[in-house]
Amino acid sequence: MTFWITVFLWTYSRLESAEWIVSHQPEGRELHSAFPVKPEVIWAELDSVATELQETLQVKGTGQPIRVLLFVDEQSYVEQLSEEFPQCRHRKAIFARKGEVSVICAYQSRTLSTDLRHEFTHAILHQHLAFLPLWLDEGLAEMLEEKSSSRVSSSRAAATRWKARLGWRVNFKSLESLPAAEAMNDGDYRDSWAAVYFLMSESAEARGLLAEYISSIHGGKDPGRFSEFSDVRSMELSKRSTAYFRRIPVRAVGASR
Repeated sequence: MTFWITVFLWTYSRLESAEWIVSHQPEGRELHSAFPVKPEVIWAELDSVATELQETLQVKGTGQPIRVLLFVDEQSYVEQLSEEFPQCRHRKAIFARKGEVSVICAYQSRTLSTDLRHEFTHAILHQHLAFLPLWLDEGLAEMLEEKSSSRVSSSRAAATRWKARLGWRVNFKSLESLPAAEAMNDGDYRDSWAAVYFLMSESAEARGLLAEYISSIHGGKDPGRFSEFSDVRSMELSKRSTAYFRRIPVRAVGASR
């Protein structure tokens, strides 16, 4: 609880004094930037994330406030946030939530669009759901940080394909044992991405199972571990994941986490 309280003490006490050169506040949203941006372009990009979540998994935001704060460079980002967010020294963007307000902080870089898409995914998920398994929360954010047209060409897709050729498969039980985001390494993020990408792309049946699992949480139920939830239906998802990733095409390698 202390974490969220200090986050919002920073937000409210320094928001007015910060040197924003762009401030855009449509209903229910705020964007403050210390460098030139086109707010309508940023919101359009983030709206595409919200649309995909709603159309594929019936996940949608509540309309509660979302505030985006953009710093001019890494130095100012760290200087402003590191006291309350020590982890920002190792992350290019962060998301926090207190009550009805979601805050996303990032700084100007070549990956800004990706960073904002990732954190905005977290914001919508946390508005829609009271809780979510870590692998699913991060896996969805990892997948949606990339535009749909570039996912199959990403370095993650290439790496997962080659691992599958050596017999690797999605291990839901292993992913469910991840203790905290701070403990995740690059492999954990990649495997979380692979689990979600597989469920969303392999078949309507697999995507429907994931949607059903999320719907149970949204409805106030605790569906338990996804590995057990899926086993009840005898779908053998882990085994199917190996064959799926072996056959996906890899055309070009793009940048990823």
